[in-house]
Amino acid sequence: MTVEADAREVRIDVVDEGPSSARSRTTPELPGGHGLLGMRERAMMYGGSFEAGPRPEGGFAVSVRLPAEGSR
Repeated sequence: MTVEADAREVRIDVVDEGPSSARSRTTPELPGGHGLLGMRERAMMYGGSFEAGPRPEGGFAVSVRLPAEGSR
């Protein structure tokens, strides 16, 4: 995960490189949440952008851009 910010925006990128047999056996089930739809709604509510989807090389990526306070 990377988080970067400047005077104009905050950028958040999360990348999952795909299933790993060792990781998938030891990862506990997490409780439900609002998922990608909730993330998209929150980004839009603050005037930002949201992208999520599978990566060509495998895995999944989520990218959020939010305007910095005062830049909207």
